[in-house]
Amino acid sequence: GFLVKDKGTPITRHFPGCGMNIALAINSAYAMPAAVAIRSVVTSTPGRITIYICDLGLSQDEKGRLRSSMPPRDDVTMVFIELQTHNEEPDRTVARAKIDMIDVLPVERVLYLDADIIVRKDLRPLWETDLQDNRIGAVTDVGFPAGLDPEHKAPYFNAGVLLMELAKIREDLSGLRALVDTTLKTSNFGDQDVLNRHFEGRWSSLSLGWNAQGLGTYANHSSPERDALNKSDLADPAIVHFTGPVNPTMDDVLYPYAQPYTAKPWGYAGAPGHPYAEEWWNILEETSWKGWRSSNVYLEYRKSMSKKAIESAIERFTRMVNFGNDA
Repeated sequence: GFLVKDKGTPITRHFPGCGMNIALAINSAYAMPAAVAIRSVVTSTPGRITIYICDLGLSQDEKGRLRSSMPPRDDVTMVFIELQTHNEEPDRTVARAKIDMIDVLPVERVLYLDADIIVRKDLRPLWETDLQDNRIGAVTDVGFPAGLDPEHKAPYFNAGVLLMELAKIREDLSGLRALVDTTLKTSNFGDQDVLNRHFEGRWSSLSLGWNAQGLGTYANHSSPERDALNKSDLADPAIVHFTGPVNPTMDDVLYPYAQPYTAKPWGYAGAPGHPYAEEWWNILEETSWKGWRSSNVYLEYRKSMSKKAIESAIERFTRMVNFGNDA
């Protein structure tokens, strides 16, 4: 304590020059969007940063492209940490990664970011947030502010941006892992449901601007729970989160009561109506995936995913019609 005037004040992460720890969990499917997220972090945030990539099967080429997508800075380091994959399907492996990384990361506090985000402002004010005695800091889920369980309404956070006090979380890591093992497969929103259940009453609510969800889509749809949120923080957000599927179903695209539909910019259907979709593409042009939008590979991917969505819709329609005739 000799470095501070008040000997009762601990030396913390707030001390000038103290580095920031960022973590992402990435598989090959999300290597490209992760490059956008990382590039935006480094561009927007000055000071010492260590970026931990929880590796869920990245190739050496993808690792190299992620490194070269960062702006050249001497005070930013990227570290790859391989995580166990549990021999599960890719989506569930990524969901588990937020829990699996807790005792693997060599730090006591970390800012976890999903790969489908862009950072538009300095993250240091978020990093320096005092969580008091809480384990995590998170942003209310704009889609379901009180959760999905009609029998148990409680404040419900989105798990795409998490300020995590790992030292405190590790005190009951066995309980969290047990909950993952028993409930992850049956949860509507996977890890998000599990984390909300485990940390209920033990998380700090952050401004919506630190995880702006549903912009241009469901954030604009009125509901009693959503209207109670301070949505003015969404007007100029620090972190934009592109929620929704990469490739939406035809039901999502054509459903007349939820337009524009929710999807990610790089999917076959794009993200129509999203105010920051073009900003995402502009950042991509600064990464190792420059030129992807106009490439033949991407155009063929869009065509293939669109065809797949149409065929799936036709198959579902046919099953429903046949079921009706059989009845």
